[in-house]
Amino acid sequence: MPRFAHLAPFVLVATALPWLQAQVPVRDAAELQKQLDRLQTLGSVLYIAAHPDDENTAVLATLSKGRNLRTAYLSITRGGGGQNLIGPELGDGLAAIRTQELLAARRLDGAEQFFTSAVDFGFSKTAEESLRLWHHDTVLGDVVRTIRTFRPDVILTRFPPDTRAGHGHHTASAMLAIEAFAAAADPTRFPEQLKAGLRPWQATRLLWNHFRFTEDAPKPAPGSLTLDVGTFDPLLGRSHGELAAESRSQHRSQGFGVLAQRGAREESFELLAGQPAKADLFEGIQLGWSRFPGTGEVAARLLEARQGFRPERPAASLPALLKARSALLALPTALRAEPLVQAKAAELEDLLRAAAGLWVEAIADRQRLAPGDRLAVNAAVLARGGSPLVLESMILEAVTPEGPRTLEARPDGNPLPDNAPRKESFAFTVPATTPLAQPHWLGGPGAEAWAGLPESPAPFRLRARVALPGGSFDAVVPVQFRFRDPVLGERYQPLAVVPTAFVHLEEGVQVFEGPGAKEVRLKVIAGAARAAGRVRLQVPSPWKVEPAERAFALSRAGEEQEISFRLTPPASTASGDLRVEVDTGAGFAVARGLVKLDHPHIPLQTLLPEARARVERFDLKHNGHRIGYVMGAGDDIPQALRRLGYEVDLLSDEALAREDLGRFDAIVLGIRAYNTRPALQTLKERLHAYVAGGGTEVVLYTVNTGFPGINAAMVTDAIGPYPFKVGRKRVTDETVPVRLLQPGHPVFHLPNELTAKDFEGWVQERSLYHAEGWDARYTPLLGMADPGEAEDAGALIVAQHGKGHYVYTGLAFFRQLPDGVPGATRLFANLLSLGHP
Repeated sequence: MPRFAHLAPFVLVATALPWLQAQVPVRDAAELQKQLDRLQTLGSVLYIAAHPDDENTAVLATLSKGRNLRTAYLSITRGGGGQNLIGPELGDGLAAIRTQELLAARRLDGAEQFFTSAVDFGFSKTAEESLRLWHHDTVLGDVVRTIRTFRPDVILTRFPPDTRAGHGHHTASAMLAIEAFAAAADPTRFPEQLKAGLRPWQATRLLWNHFRFTEDAPKPAPGSLTLDVGTFDPLLGRSHGELAAESRSQHRSQGFGVLAQRGAREESFELLAGQPAKADLFEGIQLGWSRFPGTGEVAARLLEARQGFRPERPAASLPALLKARSALLALPTALRAEPLVQAKAAELEDLLRAAAGLWVEAIADRQRLAPGDRLAVNAAVLARGGSPLVLESMILEAVTPEGPRTLEARPDGNPLPDNAPRKESFAFTVPATTPLAQPHWLGGPGAEAWAGLPESPAPFRLRARVALPGGSFDAVVPVQFRFRDPVLGERYQPLAVVPTAFVHLEEGVQVFEGPGAKEVRLKVIAGAARAAGRVRLQVPSPWKVEPAERAFALSRAGEEQEISFRLTPPASTASGDLRVEVDTGAGFAVARGLVKLDHPHIPLQTLLPEARARVERFDLKHNGHRIGYVMGAGDDIPQALRRLGYEVDLLSDEALAREDLGRFDAIVLGIRAYNTRPALQTLKERLHAYVAGGGTEVVLYTVNTGFPGINAAMVTDAIGPYPFKVGRKRVTDETVPVRLLQPGHPVFHLPNELTAKDFEGWVQERSLYHAEGWDARYTPLLGMADPGEAEDAGALIVAQHGKGHYVYTGLAFFRQLPDGVPGATRLFANLLSLGHP
């Protein structure tokens, strides 16, 4: 936990700071009044579920904004195993996006955000599989650590601990919550946490927040507690349900934009463990300052500030707030270490800044920098609340996992004029120890120190110490980059510290269709102002690479140098990993790439994955070379096809409507095209006519869940030339055997002869959203099932229509082809070759 007073504001930066606006939160008078009310309440609640978007934002908003409770959501995973409706990012990239979507949601509903170390590996049908792959003891320890750190009065789960949860991850999250509820209070469980300073904690009760995704869902059990989440707040100007809808709609990558619900609406809760309650979630729990003996003076001064609050002049409350702060600082050390007291201290610091009308910012001269660079930072402090503020000092600090370190301190001591900014310029050399931008949860710096937090802190921050006659306080803000967007206006981006030189591999998978050598192309890019050194490839035996290394020299940040190596595969089928190593003076080390995740609803994210590529040598033939691709939600299949030698055209709605489709050997509709391309409601007829004329149409999976509040409606139910439905069946175990239902079908023989071996080595999942109820003119080709389930034949269906062929497949090609999985690649080549012997 952070040290009291000065470090507390920093911890709140990640969850409370609006990244799109100022570097110190700007609050209107209604927000200040709500914050004063919140300071009178000392209860806390922790909500636990499996993924980003599983949380009930209506409950979070009502408890946080309505009942003024310290509220947090613990997401067991970051959601990287899911799907993406706004782009091609999957895995770590999607996890980074969904992390930021959670933070955007929390900025609206007022809750805090935590995570465990569990990795989302995709849909799971059993809790046992989930807990095994998550490493049960490790993740349980993470949940226990969060409970011992946050010390909630009440814990809520989104799901029940059984199959009603509908997903192995969901069930497992509830099982972990039940086990952690007891383990957190047991000093013999995870004793290493106690040695690190945490203490056992017994929450009062654990309840399941019932979900009703369908009208026929079971009713809550008798005796369940209820909470009205539709209450209207005149200070907000809307209900907590309306606020919750905006919060939930931040999960854009999952298509979870929702309509606001207005009017009273009850949520119900069933006791899973702990003390029963008859009427209220917090029954029997003291929610005022009286829960902590000796805090009467703090409570009195905070009440004085609330009663004296004047919306037209918030600064009038500053004397009482400063007295409350002094009373807090006078509390015994053990009491000041209580998480709820620390949280209130941080809220009080924030309120002092806001009531004083204080604006503080620290702006860097660029967004991307490297250790050893010179960085200029322009700082400004602006007082506009009419109070006699004195700027005591400005301190520029570096933030590391070991703690903050002062880079430069500027004493001041002069009064701040009203509404006239005090400016200072700093310039320093970026220390060699500055953490790189790779998130701590992806193996970057701070994996232990920042464990459980949603993101790594900014590498540099400014601390402005401001004094009033009644005392002084700090305003701590991250150093950021600011720029003008010609459409959106003022924008802020977090700083990204990158290596001196990083590498961009042209292809993340290198596929060799025969024994011939290929050029492996890469770019070395300067992260620092100057970068020079050597680069080499490390490949598995018996692959061969020439030359052994190459030199590079770059004279300015961002300059690129293209380099190629000649890679020769073995004579027979083989696979392995290629890695790039760079030496910039300290010896060869694994190079880093740079991935920017730039979406308008989240801050720019920078990932620095290791520069590696998969190398695959297998036999591949393909007939038909020109492919039309109708992009849906976003995937990397077009790029995967291009590296195999296909010519791929991305087709717009206009191209589908007007161009000659007969020039394509096959047309592929990408994942969820029938969810995201409304024009297909009518343009599907052109596609079917193309098939009738001799073309091949391959439709990758689409979604038709039918759950309210989930944007998974298809633009039309008639997506094939003959009737069939898209169901919800899936095969999550990528290793299960696959049975050829029609062994003589051309799909299994032309141009590649397929065998059972071609269904080995698949990644994450086999198939999803199978066809069902198909017309007799379709031929199902594959039978498969997860262990213990009946075989299903809807993963791949084919029909001849006129002179051509129509294919619907739920096979997870969107994961297999970008990863270069040989068998899946050969099967997809055969599908594209239908009708082209």
